[in-house]
Amino acid sequence: MTTRERRRSPNFKRFIITGALLGFLAGFIVSVIGDPAPSYGGGSQLGYLGVMGAALGALVAGFVGVLVDRRQ
Repeated sequence: MTTRERRRSPNFKRFIITGALLGFLAGFIVSVIGDPAPSYGGGSQLGYLGVMGAALGALVAGFVGVLVDRRQ
């Protein structure tokens, strides 16, 4: 019998979801700690920064997932 090596690939869905959650958390922290914008309310600021952070975090996490997949 021959032994076959199984190639393990990363779970991209988990990478992207984790990156989005961490990005949203970073956006939340920036909106709470940072200076308030004069033309936006606190909820709007949290929403904008949270969504932008989540999108950026998902993008970076997807890129990291591709790099991890290429190394194997």
